[in-house]
Amino acid sequence: MPPILAELHATSVAQQQYVDVSPSLWKKLQGHHDTSPLAVSITFLQLNLDDPIKKDAKHRYLPKSIVVYARLSQQDLGRDTVSLHPSFITSVYGPQQISTELEEQLELDLLDEGIAADDHQYFVHIAPTNLIECDEVILGALDKKSYDFIAEKPDGLAELLKSGEEPPKIIRSSTIVTFNEDLRYKVLMSNPVLQGKIISTARTKVIVVDISASGDSEEEVDVSADDDATDPLSFSMLKDKKDGPQVIESQAFQPAILTTPWPDHQLVPNPPSDDDNECRVYVHVEDLARCGVFSSDWVLVSGGNHKRSRLCRIYGVDMDTYDGVRSNSVAYVSPQLYFNLGLSLPPSSIDSSNLYITRLAKPVTEGPPVAKALTVSRVASVVSVDKLLQNALLDALKQWFEERTRIVCEGDILAVSLDEDPARLLPQGRDMDDFSHLSLPIPSKPTAIAYFKITHLEEDERKQDDPHPAYFGAGRKISTNYTHMVQTGLECSRVPIGEISRYYGLTRKLPKCQTDIPAYNQIFNLLSSSLHPLAKDLNLSCTVLVQGPRGGGKSTVVKWVAEHVGVHVFEINAFDIVGETDAKTEVYLRAKFEKAMVMSPCVILLRGIEGLARKSAVVETGQEPLISTVLQDCIQNITNAHSVTGYPVMLVATTSDVDNLPTSILGCFRHELVIEAPAEAIRLQMLESLTEKSPLAPDVSLQSLATQTAALVSKDLVDLVGRSGVIAMNRVHKALETNQSDFVTDRDVEYAGVALTAHDFDAALNQARASYSDSIGAPKIPNVTWDDVGGLANVKDDILDTIQLPLEHPELFGAGMKKRSGILLYGPPGTGKTLLAKAIATSCSLNFFSVKGPELLNMYIGESEANVRRVFQRARDAKPCVIFFDELDSVAPKRGEKGDSGGVMDRIVSQLLAELDGMSEGESGAGDVFVIGATNRPDLLDPALLRPGRFDKLLYLGVSQDHQQQLKIIEALTRKFRLHPDLDLARVAEQCPFHYTGADFYALCSDAMLKAMTRVAEGIEQKVEEYNASGDHEPATITAQYYLAHMATPEDIVVQVTEPDFVRALQELIPSVSATELEHYKTVRARFEKKEEETAVEEPVHEAKPAPNKGKGKGKARVQ
Repeated sequence: MPPILAELHATSVAQQQYVDVSPSLWKKLQGHHDTSPLAVSITFLQLNLDDPIKKDAKHRYLPKSIVVYARLSQQDLGRDTVSLHPSFITSVYGPQQISTELEEQLELDLLDEGIAADDHQYFVHIAPTNLIECDEVILGALDKKSYDFIAEKPDGLAELLKSGEEPPKIIRSSTIVTFNEDLRYKVLMSNPVLQGKIISTARTKVIVVDISASGDSEEEVDVSADDDATDPLSFSMLKDKKDGPQVIESQAFQPAILTTPWPDHQLVPNPPSDDDNECRVYVHVEDLARCGVFSSDWVLVSGGNHKRSRLCRIYGVDMDTYDGVRSNSVAYVSPQLYFNLGLSLPPSSIDSSNLYITRLAKPVTEGPPVAKALTVSRVASVVSVDKLLQNALLDALKQWFEERTRIVCEGDILAVSLDEDPARLLPQGRDMDDFSHLSLPIPSKPTAIAYFKITHLEEDERKQDDPHPAYFGAGRKISTNYTHMVQTGLECSRVPIGEISRYYGLTRKLPKCQTDIPAYNQIFNLLSSSLHPLAKDLNLSCTVLVQGPRGGGKSTVVKWVAEHVGVHVFEINAFDIVGETDAKTEVYLRAKFEKAMVMSPCVILLRGIEGLARKSAVVETGQEPLISTVLQDCIQNITNAHSVTGYPVMLVATTSDVDNLPTSILGCFRHELVIEAPAEAIRLQMLESLTEKSPLAPDVSLQSLATQTAALVSKDLVDLVGRSGVIAMNRVHKALETNQSDFVTDRDVEYAGVALTAHDFDAALNQARASYSDSIGAPKIPNVTWDDVGGLANVKDDILDTIQLPLEHPELFGAGMKKRSGILLYGPPGTGKTLLAKAIATSCSLNFFSVKGPELLNMYIGESEANVRRVFQRARDAKPCVIFFDELDSVAPKRGEKGDSGGVMDRIVSQLLAELDGMSEGESGAGDVFVIGATNRPDLLDPALLRPGRFDKLLYLGVSQDHQQQLKIIEALTRKFRLHPDLDLARVAEQCPFHYTGADFYALCSDAMLKAMTRVAEGIEQKVEEYNASGDHEPATITAQYYLAHMATPEDIVVQVTEPDFVRALQELIPSVSATELEHYKTVRARFEKKEEETAVEEPVHEAKPAPNKGKGKGKARVQ
């Protein structure tokens, strides 16, 4: 059933579970439903859930709909109405989301008992829905009495739910539920949906926690209790404020650009429906008194150049709820108005400009005079020069003037949004009028922005008694019935700056801008410098090559910068213009650059430039590609065009594989920038932006998620949030199947709302890592604690001194002191080398990157060394990170001893040595990358690996030397076992020989557990046989499965490990390392420890005396 449009009225009865509907609406809603009351979903059309200033960093998801019970009202107004208490809205959305007029209207309804005037009608969408049963609810007790009631009487909540609650109580996340008028709880979390019902505590798991002392005050959770949250007197000019000016004097403000349009219903008073929203200035309510005006008055606004001043309406808004810069003396304007006032544009600082507001000596009620005629030209851009969109451009411009009474000045730039898709879908040569007979409405949303420029503005002759034109500024009103408009020509111009795609609500809008990315500031400075007036005289050309991983946001950063400097973007995909021959590619490339020169100032975004030419072709032919010469010629042409048009054309190329670019292509670019994997702070901002419109459960920590997503780029984070949404929907559907909710539809789930939980993100993160595009894998923080490691205390301290000290005290290594970042663990197999490395990474909160030798090998020449570089680059992206090379002797054997074809192993060792040399240097960003190697045969390693600065810390991991160390290993391995009370692990350890490794003890404990499980299973089989042999019972014979399912007690299936189980396992265990092999490892250890001692001890140096010359000869002189 589609939603029904109904009027909104107020009732004096405060209810959070019910709303009253008129008889006519009740009949429409009831349909085939016989239940009363009826569950419905209400969507409020007058609420705005967007933040125009975008400074509220606290994430709070506001549901689109509220699920509630509807019941038949006894009052009939003769139309479809919904009656509710105002606190019902504020309890969910807060007082800031309700317009003042809506609140006043609801208060009038209360005074007039629901019979209000029809001057202002507010509507809602209402539709019947099926309630979804919650399977888990977490409640927070708001006071000690509420918590003590549940603590002293665990079944008390079940009694409260049963006591007269028919129908079941609706639970809404982040709202207050009240029982018996004195027990108050806040709904912290509900699963699987945000709004659902509780039938009984037997079917819904309810958890109650005490939050009365946690600082979560009632003012935050129960906004309905704050009746003065929106004080009408806060907008009054009679409060104690500064006196207004006695003379007409301009007041200076700091201009700021809005990111979204300010909603009309949040302004006081509400502006007329045809009022120009591009000619409004928003200031703090206290600044209205400073200017000497009231909200919605006409004022004269200028940006320093009074020739471009214009009349605008000024509105006072309450900005105290927003964080960030001081709201006083800040004037918020739209991007178009900011540009048209002539305020500072890059390369000048935006903060250096002031916006001046002047009140009029004689108040104006009608605004500026009406223009007689105006001429509009298209501003050259990708949209405006497209021949397919010419009719759509005219229609959009006409609609822009018709929907509101516009105020424009000569020289203004107009930003007009349009939908490109209908025009592009029309057959070639057909006009839109040919399809005017179609009655089907086509939904349209803006997909692009077209810019127009007012080149001429003509007005009627001024009469003698008319005010001077300067009184109204340069702006003139456009009347569609009187003003004659002509569209002609094409102009080149910069365009308004700001988050344009987000402000105008484009369907393909850019993500929220992240200005903290280093590459953003670098590109911003380069493009801004090219826009400086002196750039033409200095013959500056901006050619930038941006390199970074696929999906790293290279193109997005360039588009962000283009929006914030006010230039167009002309995007070219190199793979789309590559022809069958070089001649065709040249024609396509020159044509694209010539088209871009028409749109100056613009940025040519050449994506995937490696598609034009590759280094491999240069190696095969021995000649540089022809396309490099063409590219240089094209760059010279756009540089020469700068002096002709006055506006620059800048080239920014992107690549994900800079190593495959020929030298001639690289030489075309003056600047090379690198976009690396985002840091943790940037990832947090990206996750906040991606989940801005998504409900998050209270157990979700975006900060923790940002820490766990090291080395993931922007595209991976988008995929992560998308995967979590799919997992959440699968979780809800699984819960509905478990509850056998056959009548619940997808629309009901939408009305109830679904929150993303921490489990959803964890599962999505595991899926993302499993399907990582690169075969090398992705770093992640392991989950191995020191409780899993038995013994090895001395080795643990040495490693923590090497790794933890630089992380906790980086200032100690700031004076040129190098860090020891390489550790080599060697010893017999199975002594816990890999386990120890994971425990170190977990305790230090480091990402763990495990690399096996065969993963680095590749059949193609040079790819094996490239894999080594990728490993270290991935680790640098995920820093702080530990790279663990298992079986290092297979990765870096002694050079010159292997007879492999091509010497690939020697090249891998050389590349590994080169990468290790940079690990101790902090300037390159590798200071937080540590390398741990593990090997059973250190004597096979290349000697160059063991010199200081590489693997300079050698730690031997051997077998336990006493029974006390063996006991610690057994205790760590059996800490999750259920042990028999009579079992003494010390007696087990005393029976173990001293050549058992950690892997041997693991096998011992696993075999002991297996024998205990076998013993319990044999006992059950014996009981089944005895039962079947007794005969006098029903059923006559049973199986072990039947016994376990219907007759077994908890004591029958308890598995407890006993000492005989360990003894039997010990008798069958075969050690992995024999005594002879252990002696060999001791010999190797003695040799390497001797080398370390020889390196550490400084030998005295004796000066040799010169030998006397005993005569001529060619023999060697002997030292006397």
